[in-house]
Amino acid sequence: MLQDRVRVSVVVVFVVMGVLSAVGSFASAPRGTVAYVVALCVASLVILLVAKEHPHQGRAWHLIGAGVALWALGGFLLTMREDVGVHVIPTMVVPLCYALGYLPLLLGLAELCDPHLRVRRVTNAIDGVLLFLSLYAVLWLTVVEQVTGDGSLSKLDRAFSALYPAGDIAAVMLTVRLVYSRVARRQVGALLLSGTLLAAVADIALLVFYLGNPYGQYPVTDLAYLVGLSALALASVWSLLPSPPPAPTGATSSRRLAQMVAVSSLVPPCVLVLILIFTDRQIAVGPVAVWVLVAVGAAVARQIAGVKELERAHQQSLWFASHDPTTDMLYRTAFLHELSQGGLRDRSGTVLVVEALGLHELRDAYGQESVDVTMATIAFRLRAEIGENAVMARLAHDQLACFLRSAGSARGREIALALQCSLAIGVEWGAVHLTLPAVVGVAQADGAVIDGPAGVRRAMEAVRHGRPQGAGCVAVDADLTGLATTMPMSEHSLVRP
Repeated sequence: MLQDRVRVSVVVVFVVMGVLSAVGSFASAPRGTVAYVVALCVASLVILLVAKEHPHQGRAWHLIGAGVALWALGGFLLTMREDVGVHVIPTMVVPLCYALGYLPLLLGLAELCDPHLRVRRVTNAIDGVLLFLSLYAVLWLTVVEQVTGDGSLSKLDRAFSALYPAGDIAAVMLTVRLVYSRVARRQVGALLLSGTLLAAVADIALLVFYLGNPYGQYPVTDLAYLVGLSALALASVWSLLPSPPPAPTGATSSRRLAQMVAVSSLVPPCVLVLILIFTDRQIAVGPVAVWVLVAVGAAVARQIAGVKELERAHQQSLWFASHDPTTDMLYRTAFLHELSQGGLRDRSGTVLVVEALGLHELRDAYGQESVDVTMATIAFRLRAEIGENAVMARLAHDQLACFLRSAGSARGREIALALQCSLAIGVEWGAVHLTLPAVVGVAQADGAVIDGPAGVRRAMEAVRHGRPQGAGCVAVDADLTGLATTMPMSEHSLVRP
């Protein structure tokens, strides 16, 4: 059973990561250093393995696992440089690995926030980046540069020391949005929030300690950081269980995150103004210019992604308002509007109406899903027979219709006969063989004499006329008189259009 396997995996990961975290935080080198790096590697490996097997959120967990893997790479390179003595590794590489790990992490969390709409995932990710930039600017301007302005730390150390807490806080904000929208299981949301919070607390505490003594050892912050990554790994394992249905609160939380990003973007400029007015500190123009350039670029990308999101949402809402999701066909109202007032107005063509029989008995025997499978199969085979040059609709729960442009009644009758032969095969649904009994009505709609909606009424009248003949009947109203001729299924092999 999936739930039992997941619980066993959670216990195993919890024990392994707990032991590695404790040893990696408190044991002396080299044992502690090796355990620390192994803990990072195990956390990334667990997340990536889950991503490979995940049925729905594989891409999101791949991104999160890639971020943790970059952190593991940074820890490995740092160990090789400082403990093993491989000094050919550039000093810049290690902090870059840690910094770059936040990018896929934020993208993965943004995708978990809304796994169904790609454009919304982009705006969520950009929101996280903007929030990160604002937090980074505030931490750098108000904390790091103020405390270490005497030059005791290099510019590189000062820049990256403010980056890690900012990235952690941005991840926390995205995780809060995920928990609030309830798109993930409660255990997954709680573990993700706990993991990001612990990582943020660890990096903020490490920043405070680091500014006081850059060369000290702080095992408590290491433990909090490793436990946070362990929580991310446990969350990935729990996510293998089915997620709950989406809650309607997601839109509200998305608006709140956007408002928070907009407000936070005003904080760094205000800090700059206050520093210039009330202190005698000189603000370096270069870093501020780079930050402003990146922030403006992210804001522009956010605006473009927002416009695309609105356009996509509008198109999606129009589609759902006019189409039946089961058969991917127009609803009755949209179909008749297209025939009477749309691009098919005053066009000659052939109307086919397909009525499925015995749906009530099928629903009583196997449930509503069997009815949906039956109608979707009939729609698929009808679309295969008529090709692309047609407009199709679901007129009722048991009736489909199509309008073939500039086609004679002979072509409509040929399609109806081919469709009935195709439906006679039935369809396999699990261990059940479903029959596809149907009656097809054919009518000609001449734009100069009879309009499209009238042709639909004639085809439906032909169906009513052929219904007593039973499944496999093709009823034709080709002479526009309303008197249908019927062809039972047993005669299909003898009738040629």
